[in-house]
Amino acid sequence: MFELPQISQPGAPRFVVRFCDAVIKWALLGLTFLVPLFFLPWTTETSEINKQLLLFVGVAVAALAWLGKMLAERRFEYRRTIVNVIVLLFLAVYGASAWASQSVYMSLAGDFGQEQSGFFTVLALAILYFVAVNNIRAEKSIKWMLGAMVLSGFAVGLFGLLQGLGLFIMPYGFAKSASFNTIGTAASLGIYMAFIVALISGALLYGHGQKGKASRLDIAIKVFMVATAVLALYLVAVLDYWPITVCLLVSSALVIAYAFLHAKSLSGLGGIMLPIAAVIVSLMLLLVRFPLTLGYPAEVMPSMKASVGITMKTLGEHPFFGSGPGTFIFDYAKHRPSEINSTAFWNIRFDRASTSFMTMLATIGLLGALTWLMVPLILLGSAMRKLLRSDEQTWHILIGMFSSWFLLTLAKFLYSSTLSLEFMFWVMMAMLVVVHKHDFFSVRFERSPRAAMAVSFLFILGLVFVLSGLFVEGQRYAAEVAYARSIQIEQDSQDTDAVINGIVDANKLNPRNDVYVRNLSLALLLKANEILEAPLGIERQEGESDEDFTARQRSVVSERLQEASSLTATAVNTARAATEMSPANVANWTVLASVYKDLMGVTEGADKWALESYEKAIEREPSSPVLYTELGKVYVAQADMATKGLDTDDETAKKEAQAKVDELLGKAATAFEKAIELKADYAVAHYNLGLVYDRQGKLAEAIKKLEGVVMLNQRDVGVGFQLALLYFRDGQKDEAIALMESVVRLAPKYSNARWYLAAMYDEQGEIDKAIAEIEKVMELNPNDELVAKKLDELKAKKAGVPVEGEEGALPEPVDNPTEDVNTPSVER
Repeated sequence: MFELPQISQPGAPRFVVRFCDAVIKWALLGLTFLVPLFFLPWTTETSEINKQLLLFVGVAVAALAWLGKMLAERRFEYRRTIVNVIVLLFLAVYGASAWASQSVYMSLAGDFGQEQSGFFTVLALAILYFVAVNNIRAEKSIKWMLGAMVLSGFAVGLFGLLQGLGLFIMPYGFAKSASFNTIGTAASLGIYMAFIVALISGALLYGHGQKGKASRLDIAIKVFMVATAVLALYLVAVLDYWPITVCLLVSSALVIAYAFLHAKSLSGLGGIMLPIAAVIVSLMLLLVRFPLTLGYPAEVMPSMKASVGITMKTLGEHPFFGSGPGTFIFDYAKHRPSEINSTAFWNIRFDRASTSFMTMLATIGLLGALTWLMVPLILLGSAMRKLLRSDEQTWHILIGMFSSWFLLTLAKFLYSSTLSLEFMFWVMMAMLVVVHKHDFFSVRFERSPRAAMAVSFLFILGLVFVLSGLFVEGQRYAAEVAYARSIQIEQDSQDTDAVINGIVDANKLNPRNDVYVRNLSLALLLKANEILEAPLGIERQEGESDEDFTARQRSVVSERLQEASSLTATAVNTARAATEMSPANVANWTVLASVYKDLMGVTEGADKWALESYEKAIEREPSSPVLYTELGKVYVAQADMATKGLDTDDETAKKEAQAKVDELLGKAATAFEKAIELKADYAVAHYNLGLVYDRQGKLAEAIKKLEGVVMLNQRDVGVGFQLALLYFRDGQKDEAIALMESVVRLAPKYSNARWYLAAMYDEQGEIDKAIAEIEKVMELNPNDELVAKKLDELKAKKAGVPVEGEEGALPEPVDNPTEDVNTPSVER
């Protein structure tokens, strides 16, 4: 039925042709079986990037074998169909969108979970389509492909079921969770399982009603397919997610409808029992919850309303080619509605819309989306016509492929996608064309030297591109491995040097990835801080004078300062390089701003650069309360630095300095108020606004703000500590003491809290309690001279010896962080 008559040539190297045919066959079968299953533990993203590498290698081998086969046969040949033209047009538009992208690297290669959107991935899938369309000729080949899909589906489903049951058979840490499966998210696993049910529904119809006794092998195959379908249907029911259910319902109804039209070729209802069961299960799932559940996590994604709004705003900026393949995360950051800040996912940047088509519309624009739409529309029309007019034997196998392909197409309008689902979409599209398009164009090289030259040129060009492409992809993959290793080191040992070396290696292998550059900047800054904070560790040598010992200490300190300064300068330049590589990425500007912020007071002009960077970040994510809060913190730091100008006897200069302080505090208050406007319950903004009120002399307003923050989290020792100090200054001494006592109970090792509590006890005349607190502080800070002096003063005061000092004033704090598990939850 599907055989194309072979055109033999005298003297043709048949061995080479057979070899190429075998390579193509096993490459297609291998990809079909392995892509849904494939993952490796060596990268941060264990699934998609590894599938992408497998796809590149498999497609490269198959494509070269196809070109080699044409050279060996000395014949250029391809299957004629309008779908080929549309695929090429879609590929051209997709490439133009990637070239005009906000992040060309991300759009070309795909990045961190967006590999299926990369142009090179789509190019590989298109080449796979052409290889499959022009080399799957026989009915037997189609059976082999369907068999590989079913076998892979069984393995995927069984692994997914074990994960849901908590039976983790993989030894890797990332696989010890029900959220991990070989397809992607739990919902994408459900879509894939629904696809397997639809595929098997058609496969079970094939040959149904034919006379003759079935062989044992046929019976065993059908039993296996039924078992796989039952497993897949169970997983669909357990996941109970409406897009999966709707897709399965529609595809199963299609099978039943066509079975009804061709009822004469069926003997009984045995052939359509599976789609009937699928329809019943789907309808029940739409009406009631499935009683059994497994450990799969809930799906988190943008709402349809938010996705539509973001897409429309993106199209307003980039109507024809979109923002670029794989760049929806930038669109989301820039255009997400502020209402999301009231949800639990306010601080998450989603990298895809609620549906695959909506993501496509935003990222490749109207031209890309419309070109893509032409493919399923043309296939839908031609396949349905073929189904209505086909003979009784053809429709059996065609309906299974059509219904399963239609399920994947429908899923693009109801849910997102993964590389495995994209792969199956393109393979099923190719097989649909194979079944109902048998018109080939063929020309021998003897008759067309141009064809011979074209194929030879394509073979050489393909060989060059494959070798260079695999080399580049190998480097990129090695970079991912190096980066993943550095992340693991950071989690296990926190060896900053090893982390830096790992990221440097990754950046050398793939200098186009801004993620490496951004994180390298942070690691360098962390290393600089470690150098400055590390103890000197210098011991006095025997007979060494004080002057020599001090000189040696100063030399070590100077060397450390130089090393830290060099690392800091490199961190700044590296962070700036990340913004130049991908200026649309808000994460790059945020990191650059945070680096400058850490340098404020150390590097001249760092405050201005920090402000500029935060403003750039806000342009790219205007609905983020975090960015406005960080901007406000920079203004506060500037105001604190400007207070130094108040220490002068020149009244004019003092007034100018005060005006400057007031101006900066006003800007800080405005930034914090904007953050609160975006997210009313954002405790960090409330807290910092309270501190601004305190600096502005608005003590009552400051207390009110911090009281509100404490109400949000009564176990936040940092906010409670600050509020207690404000109470004390406001004359609410009892409230201050009571609150500081609660802080000490929550964080017994919080030295500052005990230090100030002792001062409050001292001011109230409770000397014994004050001494007890200072003794606790002494235990936490055994070598602190200030603490020892305070303890002596309190003991003298208890003995009646007069002590100098301002009565009622609070002392300077002890420079000791909280070392308790109850650390402040509000960032300061």
